[in-house]
Amino acid sequence: MSYVVFKLNIQPDILLDYKNSNEVEYLLFNKIPLAFENVLQVEVNESNNLYELIPLKTDEQTFQNLFRDLEEKTVKLFESHKQVLLQFKRNHEIHYSQDFLKLNEACMNKRRDIEKKYPGIMKAYEVIADEEVDIYASIESDSKVGTGITHLRKFYKIKLYLEKYQQDNVINSLDLTAYYNPHTEHVLVKSSSESAAKNYINALVELVNGSRSANKHIGKININPIYETISLDGEYTEISYVIVYPNGNPPLDRYNILKNAEAKEAEFKLVGADGKPLNKEPIQEILENEAKKGYLKSLKARGENIFKKIKTIGQIDKTS
Repeated sequence: MSYVVFKLNIQPDILLDYKNSNEVEYLLFNKIPLAFENVLQVEVNESNNLYELIPLKTDEQTFQNLFRDLEEKTVKLFESHKQVLLQFKRNHEIHYSQDFLKLNEACMNKRRDIEKKYPGIMKAYEVIADEEVDIYASIESDSKVGTGITHLRKFYKIKLYLEKYQQDNVINSLDLTAYYNPHTEHVLVKSSSESAAKNYINALVELVNGSRSANKHIGKININPIYETISLDGEYTEISYVIVYPNGNPPLDRYNILKNAEAKEAEFKLVGADGKPLNKEPIQEILENEAKKGYLKSLKARGENIFKKIKTIGQIDKTS
């Protein structure tokens, strides 16, 4: 099994404080591991001298209990929604009872609580379309009878996602072997699934950024993939991307803007003249340079993700 490679980035104000006091090495080798220790167990691995990140085991039964309770309430909401829709078809009147409205609110709140505890499940909203979930759950909708439909679709998207994409490991996202390498500022996640590795990173960032104790040491962080390749196939009239403040200090104008403004990231939007396609070659060159260093946070064209391949390696050491 290989390791998926990610880059840890610190916000500019924190990084500049350590740079100004010539303590960047102290930040990388002491403060970052200390921040990780506030949210999980950290051990120096004797075979590679990297920091192994060992999380507390997630109790999957807790998720199943929460989800089962939500499903029971959602089924009741579904039946009530069918009755509202049936009434509308019969006499063109829409009536939401107070019980229906309260149940819809309770379902949404419970679902949001589960989303916060298990953020990986929200991937369902990206990969499963309304049309697919409507067929899966036999959801009948009408634009005039909208109350309740948002929760119904979101719940059944989560349910379908958990059935179809078990390999993404969204419930036990942190239950993977991973290492922090202070020499390269990389986080190395052992996984055969790119999606599972990304879910691990999302959960780790959520854990660190949600801890006041960890934030006291290094502030809030972001961890981006290191990409091997980026493919701009086809024609694009619009491309949007976000780069983050670099831990290094490359002499580029766009980084100077981030530094002088004390901004953690910059968003760029390139639009072709008069709707004409963009010249892809210079864009791809710039983006690949950012992506290979781990400074490319997001990249989209016409609202869709462009194909990107995250770097993987077979063996790890202090150069990884």
